[in-house]
Amino acid sequence: MTRKIFTIVILSFICLLSLQVQAHAEGKAEIFHINKGKVIKKVPMNNVIHKETETIIQSVTDLYRELEPIPQKGYMVKIPLDPAIMVKNQWMEDLVSEVIVIFPEYENPHLMVFNDENMPYFFRFNGSVDKLLTKLDLKFDGQRE
Repeated sequence: MTRKIFTIVILSFICLLSLQVQAHAEGKAEIFHINKGKVIKKVPMNNVIHKETETIIQSVTDLYRELEPIPQKGYMVKIPLDPAIMVKNQWMEDLVSEVIVIFPEYENPHLMVFNDENMPYFFRFNGSVDKLLTKLDLKFDGQRE
């Protein structure tokens, strides 16, 4: 029961963050520490972060089919995309203006994107996140390799 409540709280937070990005249009990637329950860092967007995010989106391999896509421990990186990127695969064909890369504590990262009706899609991908992490200056407190 607490896992369901936790998931609902996190999804609500993510939806709220999405609305804030549309309202403020800051143009900053935000790093959310799930364990702490807060944004720990904001990084100004640039062409390299945008391009790396686009590369990750293009490397989608499947839907994320696990029961709980939002982990209880780890990080989420919300990346606003301006200009928006066209996501075209067998599950979705839409312009995406925001991506959330989810870094669970003990699992490979996966993506959350929203379609034009704000419906979330969770995807697995096989692209490297190394350049993105370097540009965001994000290191995982010994949690990840």
